[in-house]
Amino acid sequence: MKRLSMKKKWTKHLKIFLCTFVICTIASYGAWRIWFDPYRGTVSTFEQSEKLDTVLTGMQAAEDLEFIVKCLQERHPACISVLPSAVQKAYEREYAELSESTEVTVMSLWQSASRVLACLDDAHTMVRAYYEDTKFIPLLFSWEGQHLICSGGEFDGYTVNMIGGVSVTQLYERFQEKFSYELDAWARHAFASRINRSDYLAFVGIDIGQEVEIFLERQDDGSTVKKTFMLQKNETAAPAVNETFYDYSVDKDSGFGIFTLRQCIFDKTYKTALKDFFTSVRDGGVHSVIVDLRGNPGGNSLVANEFLRYLPVESYQVGRSTVRFGPVIWENQPGRQKNQQAEHVFSGDVYVLTSTDSFSAAMDFATLLSDNGLCTVVGEIPGNMPSSYGDVLHFQTPNALLAFTVSYKYFMRPDESKSNLPLLPDVQISANDALEEALRLIHND
Repeated sequence: MKRLSMKKKWTKHLKIFLCTFVICTIASYGAWRIWFDPYRGTVSTFEQSEKLDTVLTGMQAAEDLEFIVKCLQERHPACISVLPSAVQKAYEREYAELSESTEVTVMSLWQSASRVLACLDDAHTMVRAYYEDTKFIPLLFSWEGQHLICSGGEFDGYTVNMIGGVSVTQLYERFQEKFSYELDAWARHAFASRINRSDYLAFVGIDIGQEVEIFLERQDDGSTVKKTFMLQKNETAAPAVNETFYDYSVDKDSGFGIFTLRQCIFDKTYKTALKDFFTSVRDGGVHSVIVDLRGNPGGNSLVANEFLRYLPVESYQVGRSTVRFGPVIWENQPGRQKNQQAEHVFSGDVYVLTSTDSFSAAMDFATLLSDNGLCTVVGEIPGNMPSSYGDVLHFQTPNALLAFTVSYKYFMRPDESKSNLPLLPDVQISANDALEEALRLIHND
C-alpha cells in the first residue's frame, strides 16, 4: 500500500510538472509572438498598392500613417524609447494635415509618409507604392558631375534640363526631401535610376499622362531639343537583366582573376562558384584577385565571410551590432571571429571595386575586408554608411497597401574609430574607371 501511495504521489507530481512546463512553454511562445518576435505581423510578399490616383478619406490616410509609425515604435532600434524628435514633429504635422482632409490620394499619402521616414536618416527604412506594371520613359539616366544625362540610345550623352516642364534641379530637391538616404551620392543615384519610372515621376510632381515632355541639350554645341516620350511597359524600357548573379574569369598570362558579384546571394551556387574560382586561381598561378561589387544592391552579408575563407587569416575583426526584440535591445559585442579556412587559400593581393550603387551587404563586404586590411578598395564611396541600420522587415499599410520596410538592427563597422565615416576607397576614382585602375595597380606591382 505504501509503494502504491508513493507511486500515485510521484505520478501526481509528474503531471503537475508537465502541466506547468506546457503552460510556461505556451506562455513563453505567446509572449515571443506577441511582443518580442521582430517578424510578427510582417508580410512575405507584397500585394499591389492601390493606384496612385485612388482617393482615400482623410481618416483612412491618417490610419495608414499611424500604422507605419506604430511599426517604427515597435521595431526600429532608434525608436525604442520615443520617436526621434525630427520624426515626431514630422509625424504630428503630416498626421494633422491628413486627418483634417476630406480626401487624400494614395500619391499624397505616399509623399506624406516618405517625409516622415526620411527624418530617420536610415536608407533601409522607407515607403513606396508597389506595382508590377509600372511604366517607363524609354530612357536611362545617370549623373555626370552636376548634370543629369541620358545613358545610351539615340540621346546618349545629352544633358537633361527639364522633365514635364520642371527643372531637374527642382525635381531633385523634391525627391531629396522625401527620400530615405544616408549619403548624398546614394540619393543622387536613386533619383537618376528611378526618375524614368511613372510612379517616381508622379512622386516628384510630374503629370504622368500618356506622354512626358523632356528638354535635352547636346554637350558639344549647347543646342537644345524638346522631345515627347510615351510611357512604356517595363519590358521595353528596363535594362537587360543578367542571367546569373555572378561570373568570374582568370587571366593566367597576366596573373589576375576577376570575380563579379552582382547581388549578395548566399547559397550553394555561390559557394560552389567561389570554390571553382579560387581553384582556377590556384591552378593558374594567379597573384592578384579583383572582386567587382559595382552596382551590387546587397542581400546576405554572409557572402563576405565565405570569401574570407579563401584568405590566409586565422581570424578577423567583426563589428558589434544591436538587435531589437520588441521592448528589448540585444547587443552583440565586437571581437575576432575564427576564420573557417578553405583547404586552399589565396595569399596574393585582393582588390575590391565599388560604386555609388554598391549598397547594404555589398558595402558590408568591402568594409569587412577593408577594415581588416585585407584588400585595396578602388572606386567610389558606396551608397550607405558602414555603421548604420539594416536587416529590414516588410509591411503594407491597411488601406492604400503602401509597401514599407523597417530596420530592426544597427551595425557598427569593424574599425569603430571610423564609425562616423563612409567607406573611403584607397583609390577614389570613377566607378567606370575602377577596373582599369585596379589592373594598372596590379601591373605596376
